[in-house]
Amino acid sequence: MPLLSLYRAPKPKVDGKQPFIKQVLMIILSTTISLILTLTAISLVEQHHRKKDRRMSAMMVMSNIESFARTLENRSNALARADSVGTWLLAQPLGRFDTMPEEVLNEMIEESLKLQFVSHDHTAENIFSNNIETWKNMGNFEFIDKVGQCFSSINTVEEYWNGWVNDVESVKKEITSHPSDYVGAHKGSKFMHNDELRNRIGRVHNWRGWMKYVAATLRYHNRENLRAIGITEEALMDFTDERTREVKNPEPVPDANDYYMPQLSLDSLVTLPPSLK
Repeated sequence: MPLLSLYRAPKPKVDGKQPFIKQVLMIILSTTISLILTLTAISLVEQHHRKKDRRMSAMMVMSNIESFARTLENRSNALARADSVGTWLLAQPLGRFDTMPEEVLNEMIEESLKLQFVSHDHTAENIFSNNIETWKNMGNFEFIDKVGQCFSSINTVEEYWNGWVNDVESVKKEITSHPSDYVGAHKGSKFMHNDELRNRIGRVHNWRGWMKYVAATLRYHNRENLRAIGITEEALMDFTDERTREVKNPEPVPDANDYYMPQLSLDSLVTLPPSLK
């Protein structure tokens, strides 16, 4: 027999660990890819929510500013008649007031000082001012600064105007409480002879212009806010109109009269034992 036929080439050794390691590596790789995809998806969802929350927060605060601008503008327009009546009263000679019918004069004075307090919704302001997370989510310090300036102006306007309304009432109350200390045949005449009250009547005209100026200034800053945050003015107006409609048409408050139950009559007490009827 040939010598070569007796030779057998050795079989390659198969390491049993190699398939196992390969399998483990594939599992690790697939797990890593799955984890990366999951984290990426979560990150995208979180970014979407942050963007949505940022837009809603911005719309809320800017809508609040726009609503107050509308309040001032409407209040200025509502004072047009007071301004007109007051101008007429101040143009009259002092001697005429004693001869005017007291009731008519009193009504005209009340009309010239028909003042109402102004206020704004502090909810959005408080959320914006006191929640550091809102600031972080905004990520726009220019916007935060400008909105803060707007709210500062709103609070100042509210304080000044409401303080002035209280001041007018104090002057009227002082004259009414001590009528003998003031010149005039009756209450209305005493009011019109008083320099302090005449000054308050005359200042209504100045307040009207000032309110329109503040409203225009707030809107000017709000347009800067819109550009800083990337929201259109049309979107803001639509959002504010919708909020206004919700306020004007709220769900009715339960009325106690609707739930009033009349006193039971003796005939209706059918559950009493026969011995007690």
